[in-house]
Amino acid sequence: MTKIKMNIEPVLRCLPKSISAAAAKYEATEIRLLAGRPAMLYTGADGFFITSSGDITTSEDSGIEMTKTGVGEVFRLACDNSVYSFEDEIKNGYITIEGGHRIGICGSAVMKNGEVTYIKNISSLNIRIARQVIGCAKDIFPAVFDKYVRNTLIVSPPGCGKTTVLRDLARILGYKYKVGIADERSEIAAVYRGTPQNDVGLRTVVMDACPKEYGINMILRTMGVDIIITDEIGSGPDSMAIRNAFNAGVKIIASAHGYSKADVLARPAIKELMGTVGFERVVILSQRNGAGTIEEVSECR
Repeated sequence: MTKIKMNIEPVLRCLPKSISAAAAKYEATEIRLLAGRPAMLYTGADGFFITSSGDITTSEDSGIEMTKTGVGEVFRLACDNSVYSFEDEIKNGYITIEGGHRIGICGSAVMKNGEVTYIKNISSLNIRIARQVIGCAKDIFPAVFDKYVRNTLIVSPPGCGKTTVLRDLARILGYKYKVGIADERSEIAAVYRGTPQNDVGLRTVVMDACPKEYGINMILRTMGVDIIITDEIGSGPDSMAIRNAFNAGVKIIASAHGYSKADVLARPAIKELMGTVGFERVVILSQRNGAGTIEEVSECR
């Protein structure tokens, strides 16, 4: 049986009253606040406008229009009135708040030496409500573990549960094995001020907000882990770091965007990770019967 674990209070505290009421009442999965446009609430794939009475509607004209000042106030409250303390995260285009909720940011990028150093004049926020689905990996677990942990690549289009499944696998495996999570986008463990907001296992360590190629290698060198879990691989540097783990005898469970095994094997950086020393199994997920539907499990050798 699966169980949803979440703490939405930190989100509700930073929202105007009517939007907060709608988010709590309708079990929001995402809230979009764009200056000069009506506030929107999503429940899964369905989007609605939020009314001044805290209800939802499909009528754009009945929705609350957000002002730039209003968007800025929500962001300030999300930062606990200390935007400065979130500067390192802001330059990456998002912040993670208590409860593991991630707030995407759009505005004017400030550049220095070819890199984004800050985002000012924030005019758009996308609040993704964090939900940990305890037990959602039970169907996929036999593909990952039979006698021992298999090097596994989980493949699906966006929104089909890759990250949610990885999180639950970390939780399960982390109660028996030493697990390391290379969490580049803070989406698996949802670290807030150094502490994972999700249950990722008793023996699990997290390298948060660090590019995967560095995070994997640092975990490999310093933490003595049995398994490394990471999300959305695909680049050459990712491939090199994962190969280092394979060569060190550390198991890898990773995800990648795609629709089929052939789809991901068309990418050289992933194809080279298959073989004698590499991924042993590929699991394809879809939304056919809800997020996390297993379409195919195939061997790579």
